[in-house]
Amino acid sequence: MFHGAVSLEIATGLKELQKRIRSAKIPSSKLDETLNLATWNIREFGKKHRKPAAIHYIAEIMGQFDIVSVVELRDDLTDLSRVLEILGPYWRVVYSDMIPDAGGNNERVAFVYDKRAATFTGLAAVASLPRKKDGTEYKPTFSWWRQPYMASFSAGNFDFVVVTAHIQWGTPAGRLKELQQFATWVQLKSQQEKLEDRDIIVT
Repeated sequence: MFHGAVSLEIATGLKELQKRIRSAKIPSSKLDETLNLATWNIREFGKKHRKPAAIHYIAEIMGQFDIVSVVELRDDLTDLSRVLEILGPYWRVVYSDMIPDAGGNNERVAFVYDKRAATFTGLAAVASLPRKKDGTEYKPTFSWWRQPYMASFSAGNFDFVVVTAHIQWGTPAGRLKELQQFATWVQLKSQQEKLEDRDIIVT
C-alpha cells in the first residue's frame, strides 16, 4: 500500500484507523494459506468525489482483505481509481455495468482483489434469472431491483465463484421476498449440471 506524502491530519487519522483495525482482530492474510473476503456497502461511492482523507481510509480498510465485494459503486469510477492507486500495483477490479434507472440508482457491483492472493479466472456476469416460455417469448419468473453480480477466482488449488447482491432498501416484506429469491437463485445455480465451479461464496 502506498499512501504517499499525506497531511498531518490524514496521517493521524490513518494511525487511529490502524489502531481500530488491530482492535477488531481482523485475521491477517497469509499468501497460499488463507483468503480474507469482505463485503462493503460504501454509500453512493462515486456520486460525489470523496475528500482525500476518505479515499486513504477506504484504501486502508480494503487492504486488510484479499477480495472485497463493493456495492453502491456508482457510474463514476474516479474515486475507485484513486483507491486502487493507493492500494498499489497488485490490486485489480472487476465490475458490472451500471443500472440506469431509479431502481438501479446508477449503481454497479465490483470485486476489488489482490492478484497475489486471488486470480480472476474469466467469468464475470450478472445473475441470469430463471425463465419460462410464454407464447413465443421466454420471460423471467421473478425479478430484482439490482441483479446480483458474480465473478470466478482461484486461490492456489481452490476455485470458486463469488456472488454479491445489493438487496432493495424498501419495506421489510420487500427485502425478505428479494432475499428469498436470491436464495432460490443460489440453490438453482448450485444444482446446474455444468458449472464454472460448485464452490459459490455469497458475500
